Amino acid sequence: MASTPVSPVRYRTRHQPGTGRLARLVLVLTGLVAVLAIGPILWGIIAGDAKQGPGSAFAAAPPGTYALVTRTEGSVDVIAAVRVDQPASPIEIARVPHLEGFRTRGAVDPSGRFAALVVVDGGSPVQPHASLIVVDLQRGVAERLVSGIDPLQMPLWTTTGDAVIVTRPSAAPSSGGAAVDLLEVRLDGAVRLRWSQAALALAPVGWKDGRLLAVAVDARGSTLQADGQDLLHLSTSITRDWALAPDGSAIAFVEVSTDSGVRYSARVAVLDGAVAARAQALSAPGIEALGAAWAPGGSPTFGAVPRHDVVMGDASAQSLRDAPGFDVPLGYSPDGSHLVVMHWNGSSFASPGRPELQVIGPAGRAAIPGFEGFLGWARR
Repeated sequence: MASTPVSPVRYRTRHQPGTGRLARLVLVLTGLVAVLAIGPILWGIIAGDAKQGPGSAFAAAPPGTYALVTRTEGSVDVIAAVRVDQPASPIEIARVPHLEGFRTRGAVDPSGRFAALVVVDGGSPVQPHASLIVVDLQRGVAERLVSGIDPLQMPLWTTTGDAVIVTRPSAAPSSGGAAVDLLEVRLDGAVRLRWSQAALALAPVGWKDGRLLAVAVDARGSTLQADGQDLLHLSTSITRDWALAPDGSAIAFVEVSTDSGVRYSARVAVLDGAVAARAQALSAPGIEALGAAWAPGGSPTFGAVPRHDVVMGDASAQSLRDAPGFDVPLGYSPDGSHLVVMHWNGSSFASPGRPELQVIGPAGRAAIPGFEGFLGWARR
């Protein structure tokens, strides 16, 4: 079934603070993400009548569990919902404009009503400028809340769903160089500075006992912090793909080692109040991992494959191994019954093959055709 046609949405802008230098974040992530294919710079303002809006189809959708997904069409990202038992029948919600060659990142709030998006909507390929845009999934209305934020980040919702945590380059760099501001942006447009951090990058990852947890990447490597105070030194290396357990009891992540070529290793650290155990390896020697997701009440799942130069027996129990190729896990449904993955039909991270967004559930796995991004979950 074809996706439901919709009218494009109009942005409402609340805040436009000055932008800062973004090169430091790009440097940190060099080699950790695929190089963006930058095409011609094209920016179109998409306007339409929100009252006749794109959200009406999803608002009237039948009950069920829906994955919120995205696909890129040139300088526009399409936001859609797919029911887990009908993954080939997307319901289009909104179209979000951006600079061609970039892709929207985002997260769905705890209630499944809003999607917070980090959208590259200005600047140049070497100095992209990004904004925080929130889409009302029921109404299909998009609103720009703040600009000048770091473009290569994942927004984090507060537990109450009334604000979004994002980062931006600090206007007052530290004596050691780069610094990052961590912002709390409310849905009414109010912006509060949570704290500033002298770091190359700062990634908010979740909440524990009312404290905001974030990973700081600096000269020490990677350090887990709570409300700006060091909690646990995770690694002397860069880390990525952080996933906090639903109860805040542990954090899973991927450690990136560059001692002898680039290696990706699965790690987990258990948190016990203000004290955390040292991060432990979860995968056997020779197994590399990308992506991490926690099953509700369960253990973390990693996407893992053996290295070409190592002959292995059985791989890590955290691997997804019921299909040829390998999976990068993106997120479990709230009840743990379904998992969205990016499935690659190749044999390794070096030779990944072709990607396909899929949902895995009790009935097996099924493709979500035409879509390549995952935002989160919503129930109706």
